Amino acid sequence: MKKYAVSILLAALALLPAVSPAKSPIGGLNPRLGGPGTTTPQYIRDLEDASAALRKLDKDSRELYAHQDNLITRVRNIEEFLDTSASRLGLLSTIDADLKKLEASLRAADSAAAAAEAVPQAREKAKKVRAGVAASLENVTAARKRMDAIVAKTEPIRIKLAAAADKAGKLRLALYAVNSGAIGNMRFPIAIASGCLKKMPADRRACAYPKVDDAAGKADAVVLEYDRVVRALLYKPEPWLPSMHFFDPFGAELGDLDALRLEIEKLMRETAKLTDKLGALARVLDASFSFSFPYPNPTLDNPLRTSDYEVSIGFKTIIDSANAIESAIEKKISGFLWGVLKELGVAKYVRELEAKARSAVNKLMEAVPFDLNVELPSLAPIDAFEASIADLLARVDGLSLPEIDVKLPGYGFPGVNAGVNFVEIDAAFKFISPNGFDVMNPRACDGVSYGCN
Repeated sequence: MKKYAVSILLAALALLPAVSPAKSPIGGLNPRLGGPGTTTPQYIRDLEDASAALRKLDKDSRELYAHQDNLITRVRNIEEFLDTSASRLGLLSTIDADLKKLEASLRAADSAAAAAEAVPQAREKAKKVRAGVAASLENVTAARKRMDAIVAKTEPIRIKLAAAADKAGKLRLALYAVNSGAIGNMRFPIAIASGCLKKMPADRRACAYPKVDDAAGKADAVVLEYDRVVRALLYKPEPWLPSMHFFDPFGAELGDLDALRLEIEKLMRETAKLTDKLGALARVLDASFSFSFPYPNPTLDNPLRTSDYEVSIGFKTIIDSANAIESAIEKKISGFLWGVLKELGVAKYVRELEAKARSAVNKLMEAVPFDLNVELPSLAPIDAFEASIADLLARVDGLSLPEIDVKLPGYGFPGVNAGVNFVEIDAAFKFISPNGFDVMNPRACDGVSYGCN
């Protein structure tokens, strides 16, 4: 009998991808099939004609199946709850990683602001940005170090929760394996037994009926005890199964931490935008601005022809002084062109370069969010969770999940009355239908005597 039970368990484990327990065929057999002109299968007629003891075993085993199926659903919910709780603790690592990113983002913003300080119009605003970034960076680094320590403490808790979820999954599969064996298929051997009894000669039938009924009665007594235990667990699963509420207070705290995570990530995005715009502003230092002026360029055919000559001057020279600009222009062009430009008025073109550079800087500065608040959001959620870590660890360490073992008389269920052995259900299954439970097998009754010769 034990070998049979183990084979059922192995068959169920092969169905591991299934999330919810599959329904047994016992729920889908109707007393009558089809309509006019159809024939009711013989095994259903045999089931209906079975003895009262066999029909009671059929009824009680179906009730046990349904109750145990509900228990499997509860275990699956616990499994999902534990798995979700473990995943939620992963939020702490996410926040830790976000704080590290924010540190890097603030450092980049400081570098960009330092570069932007070289732009005269932006100098004072860039200094204020650097002061705000420096204060925020100090707080972020302190918060990140705290989160490093929190993650180090909670990672073992997360691993334990994940292990408990895995254990709950194994319990669910074991319950499914038991429920999908003799309990879930009792209807078929009952139909076969009833059919085999009808085929026996009258004298052997008179001998066999009480033996079959006796086996059915003994099995039914075990089924009823099994069902009593399962119903008790449905009513009050603890402490055999863990509560799904022990994580509730920590779940609320994690909700606050998740809101903090969103604020940190928003600050990262805004800081990155600040860095980008400051970088664009700083890059104006390497830009050049140009002007063009007309100069005589006659030919024999067109002695009045003129052309335009373009001159580019770097931004750093432009913000130095008008004299520096004029000197740079003179170095770039020949004596002839310089003479032409002097006649046109060099100062006019110097002012044009200064206006272009100033306009470009003003436009870039408008895009920079100088007033961005880079202050770290309130860390109150971290404070609250940090204070509760010891309690969470104690609760997780107190988690206990049972194991179903078909080698035990009560399969590992609590509160089973002494002297009751659930394996007797399998024994009755094999006794009343020794050739298996395929109701369509034409040789299902071959050699079946129930000990009556």
